Amino acid sequence: MFEKFLKRWHTRLFLKKNSWLIIAITGVLLTVIVGLSLYGENTGELVVSVDAKTVRSLSLSEIGKFEAADSSSLIAAEGIKDIRDSTYFYIPENISEGDGLKSDKKENRYFAYSFYLKNVSNVSVGYSATLKLDKYTQGVDKAIRIMVLVDDNEPLIFARPKADGSAESLLDDGSVNKKGYTTIPFTENEMEIVNQPITEVDAVQKYTIVMWLEGWDSDCKDNIIGGKLSASLTFKILESSE
Repeated sequence: MFEKFLKRWHTRLFLKKNSWLIIAITGVLLTVIVGLSLYGENTGELVVSVDAKTVRSLSLSEIGKFEAADSSSLIAAEGIKDIRDSTYFYIPENISEGDGLKSDKKENRYFAYSFYLKNVSNVSVGYSATLKLDKYTQGVDKAIRIMVLVDDNEPLIFARPKADGSAESLLDDGSVNKKGYTTIPFTENEMEIVNQPITEVDAVQKYTIVMWLEGWDSDCKDNIIGGKLSASLTFKILESSE
């Protein structure tokens, strides 16, 4: 049914088995690093690491208990290969539920991963998180969608703006397999995804990162097959208080 529907997408693409996309996320909070790599022909991994030896620091956990057995300065998740075009319709509404890797390994429509961040300092801290596209080829950046969910907050979906500078959006016009949404445009290859004024001592926040290639986007064409994209997610401490 999906293949028949794709025939009506005259500007859409179906990424073939010999295509691949690399998406890499790296991030820094003082010495906190978040890393993600999606490989096509090779299996990638999402790597999240922290240096917990600083005065103001965070700890990471894939299951959120932050006990000695699962609290770590390094966590990793297997990447997705042979990613194909998709759309918001195929992202489960409960995608933030559960822990760890939740990518669509059956249809390869999206990458999804959840992890937890805890303030293990003895003071409150404020921080921001900025996602930056570092490298990309073949116009992959024009079709990528990056959704960020923090705890139970509304999802934020980021996309490159249109040629006229306006935000990309998808109208829910009742078509089959089509779910409308609006995006936050990023320019200069950067997008601020979080600005957290105060995070109390021992506070835990859950992050879910979802990525897909938007098949309804007019820039999602065959010429992006084999394209690559890398990005960095940087957490910067803004303030702390006793």
